Amino acid sequence: MKLYWQRALGGLALLAMALPVWAKTDSIQYVTTQPTTIEGHKLAPGTYTFKASDTTNKVAVEKNGSTVATLPCKWIQLPQKAAKSEVLSNNSKVTELKFAGKTEAATFAR
Repeated sequence: MKLYWQRALGGLALLAMALPVWAKTDSIQYVTTQPTTIEGHKLAPGTYTFKASDTTNKVAVEKNGSTVATLPCKWIQLPQKAAKSEVLSNNSKVTELKFAGKTEAATFAR
């Protein structure tokens, strides 16, 4: 009986290690020509990459390959798959990230 539990525990450990393989990170490039904010974080004019993981509630903001911020987000269901990836903003504030072919979007509270 003891050997059975060791094998089962070993199998569960392997499964837990394999979970990150299934995780997918969606990314979208964003170019801003004016100061912009996202979740209270100020972005100077420039080119950024937003990376959102489908297993976390966070979005990494990168500029020139370096992470400048990791911000909380909330995932919402869209009525249909997004036709294209896009960054939605209102009054120079990023409010939502949509990813092509996905039925979920990342939104920001601030």
